[in-house]
Amino acid sequence: MKTVISILKFVVVIVPLFCFTLKTLAGTTTFPNENRVYRNSVKTVLLYKEGFEMSSPVMKLPGERLIFSFDDIDSDAEQFRYTILHCEADWTTSSELTPTEYIDGYPDDLITDVSYSFNTTTHYIHYSTVLPTPNLRPKLSGNYMIIVFLDDPSNIVITWRFMVLENSPITIIGNARQANNITDRYTRQQVDFTIGFNSMTINDPNRELKVTITQNDRQDNALRGLKPRFVRGNSLDYTDMPQAIFNGGNEYRSFDTKSLLYQSERIRKIDYDNNGYQVYLTDDLRRTTKNYVTDHEINGRRLIKNEEHAQNSNIEADYAWVHFYLPFETPVTIGQIYILGALTDWQLSDSSRMSYNTEWKGYEKTLFLKQGYYNYIYVLKDNRTGRADESFIEGNHWETENEYTIWIYYHPTGSQYDHLIAVQDLNTNN
Repeated sequence: MKTVISILKFVVVIVPLFCFTLKTLAGTTTFPNENRVYRNSVKTVLLYKEGFEMSSPVMKLPGERLIFSFDDIDSDAEQFRYTILHCEADWTTSSELTPTEYIDGYPDDLITDVSYSFNTTTHYIHYSTVLPTPNLRPKLSGNYMIIVFLDDPSNIVITWRFMVLENSPITIIGNARQANNITDRYTRQQVDFTIGFNSMTINDPNRELKVTITQNDRQDNALRGLKPRFVRGNSLDYTDMPQAIFNGGNEYRSFDTKSLLYQSERIRKIDYDNNGYQVYLTDDLRRTTKNYVTDHEINGRRLIKNEEHAQNSNIEADYAWVHFYLPFETPVTIGQIYILGALTDWQLSDSSRMSYNTEWKGYEKTLFLKQGYYNYIYVLKDNRTGRADESFIEGNHWETENEYTIWIYYHPTGSQYDHLIAVQDLNTNN
């Protein structure tokens, strides 16, 4: 009898929470639909396809799964919950859908995989979950946000993007190459591709298809809303389009903290003080006048790893303060300098913006990072346009190895949302 009463009490308490979740996400969300952390103690948010740690967070329906994890350096474990939010191709909220239309199961779930750091100088709690869970599964394809919160959905801790892909006969054939235009030929790259419908009927491709191209998982320079040059029977032609051109940029800079016992190639010094490990990188120099040099890097991503006899890097990788320094004789007046890459969550924000040191004549930044291998570049955010330009510091080369991803969304007449029906990765080396 006591068990039955306890269950009834649990139902009475939890149902209003679910209703509040539905109401909140349906009509009162005010956060931007982008990768953001809203709690200073939360570090190293990762979301990737199960078994492929450096992959984009895309899962195919049905069968594929994503791993979502983060660390909290607060000393006490907490009950983090999460839900998901469906978005359109441009990452605006899908206003015509209610949570019950795109969520199968409960509207939110508890993150139950909780582990404490082991043999580290920085103590943290590692939280992780697998998407989908038996309690919460996305029904529809498209863009999604995972929203982590405490107590109720208004107390947001993390928002993070992922994508759900549905099966379709759509095919994409393309390549990324040196730009044709004479003014861009030595500095920029062009993406050519065709979309084949095969057995799929699309009545109005120009209106019903939405095409996006991303470079190395970046969102700040993504190209959206591309229209084909030609419609040829059951295919669309996107070749030789001046709109589908990107800066070639330069190879990403890198550093390796998988061990804090020795200095790898780009580490000048490693100290330990009352605040923990201090890792000082060698000074970064401006590369605009330097010749292109091939480098084997991971295009801005990161790999969390402790090579010092760790069995499980999720909880045995330590944290360190990593110091960046970029010499500049005088401060830049036309914009702000940022560190861009997975190490700053690909965001141009206060946490990635560098400060000018008048005494040392250069830009500096310190980031608190988990042990691993990291890539990054420096970008200038123009005060006038708000756009990030990597060529100002890194230079521009058509030979640079870059990865491009083509995303095809489908919004047929009468549908309430943008379906994600095809994804294709391209590399300039292939």
